[in-house]
Amino acid sequence: LTTVYWDTVTRDVYLSVNQLPVPTQNEQYQLWALVDGKPVDAGVFNLNEGPGLIKMKNIPKAQAFAITLEKKGGSPTPTMEKLYVLGKV
Repeated sequence: LTTVYWDTVTRDVYLSVNQLPVPTQNEQYQLWALVDGKPVDAGVFNLNEGPGLIKMKNIPKAQAFAITLEKKGGSPTPTMEKLYVLGKV
């Protein structure tokens, strides 16, 4: 189970990543914040960043968070065919 922790006061976002499939060498996971129905990049991450929490980009406002698998380095818009996690705030 992958969990997003979002501090609504400081706006800091952290990920606890579990049970995501290992991506190919030229792919990377990307976190998105859904703000007023539009995806906002919250950063890319690797599965091998170790145990514990991964600090992501600061997000001022969000109604939901999602994780997609993108080309390495991330994407300006999410590839919805490779949506792995979606959760409302």
